[in-house]
Amino acid sequence: MNRLRRLVTFCLPSCFLLAVTACNLLAPRRDTSRFYLLTPAADAQSSTSPGTNGHEIAVGVGPIDFPGYLKRPEVVTRVDADRLELSEESRWAEPLDSNFQRVLAQNLARQLSSQRVVLFPWFGNPPLDYRVEVQVHRFDTGADGQSHLSANWLIKDGRSGAVLFMTETTASAAAAPGDANASVALSRALNTLSDQIAGQIEALERKRAQVSGSGERKHSAPVSDDETGRD
Repeated sequence: MNRLRRLVTFCLPSCFLLAVTACNLLAPRRDTSRFYLLTPAADAQSSTSPGTNGHEIAVGVGPIDFPGYLKRPEVVTRVDADRLELSEESRWAEPLDSNFQRVLAQNLARQLSSQRVVLFPWFGNPPLDYRVEVQVHRFDTGADGQSHLSANWLIKDGRSGAVLFMTETTASAAAAPGDANASVALSRALNTLSDQIAGQIEALERKRAQVSGSGERKHSAPVSDDETGRD
């Protein structure tokens, strides 16, 4: 009997401790995840008036092709040329490629002063002046917070699909004092790409206006007597 009492006396505290420990392990833990988004340039402005031909430029943005290592919710940091780290707390609030496409379109709409910027895939068959396609090779930050963007991009004729211009952009942006996440520096790098694309679209639009104006002048030029065959 005494032995049984001693056993109970010994086991009860142990069982109590095990129960408390189990409750602590099973208790819900506080989610420390933080969610981020790329943001458009607040000061994106057009360098020309809307549409050099007197109309708003219609632009289709996409497809946007992203590398597989970025198709994940975790924010990626490149710690070496061949090594990446995935954040345990920092997350993208939406798929990064979709966020990239949407912000690029917002920047182009402001820079071109146009409300006729649509995202791929678009519905129906909207009349487009230009189509912008981007293939991203790198879009991440280093351990120092410096962002890096490497991408090939091209501009196609919105009607015929012919390639009008193609190039590669490499952009980077340093993290400013007080930047708490990678999204700020990455947004700055994306803004650089947006500036370059908008500038090239404006150059193509000016060229179109010149060609159109030259054709109109030829058609409206007075015909001489020699050209009509009159003496």
